[in-house]
Amino acid sequence: MLYPILVEYYVWWCIALLVVTWFTRVHQGQKRSNFLYGYAMLGAIGFLLDLDWMAGVIFGLLVLEVGKKFKAWLDKKQAGLGK
Repeated sequence: MLYPILVEYYVWWCIALLVVTWFTRVHQGQKRSNFLYGYAMLGAIGFLLDLDWMAGVIFGLLVLEVGKKFKAWLDKKQAGLGK
C-alpha cells in the first residue's frame, strides 16, 4: 500500500527530504551542505535511472532525519523531568 504512494510522489519525497535536512541541520554548516548534496545526488540518480526502490530509501532517510530531531526533543524533555 505504501510503496505505490512512494513511487508516485518520488520527486516530492526528495524535495521534502532536502527541506527537512535544511532545517534539521541548521547549526552544522559544512556537514549540512554535504548531506544536501548527497541526498540530492541520490534523488537525481534514482529518478534518472528509474530505480523504484530508491523511493523507499529516500523515505527512510526522511524518517531518520525527522526521528533524529524528535529524539533530541524527547531527550530534552526527559532531562527536564529529572529537575
